[in-house]
Amino acid sequence: MPLSEAGTRAKLINPGHNLNQLEDSLWAAADNLRANSKLTSSEYCMPVLGVIFLRHAANRYEDACRQIAEDQAAGRVAQRAAMKVTTS
Repeated sequence: MPLSEAGTRAKLINPGHNLNQLEDSLWAAADNLRANSKLTSSEYCMPVLGVIFLRHAANRYEDACRQIAEDQAAGRVAQRAAMKVTTS
């Protein structure tokens, strides 16, 4: 990965990054995808939407895990091992 891409990715990951700069970076990435890809928007929309969904799901999972840990630490939820699911 070229250094410029690494810098751009680091900016996108940094939570303290300016929201306007993040938006500009995302639009630039979208423009780059449209300009440098032989795919039509209907062909690349599903993978892009899939990545967005996976990120959303990961965020929700992390939030749920954090909330469960906080509830267990406060004694609101019993600490127990996860149940093993069997299929027949």
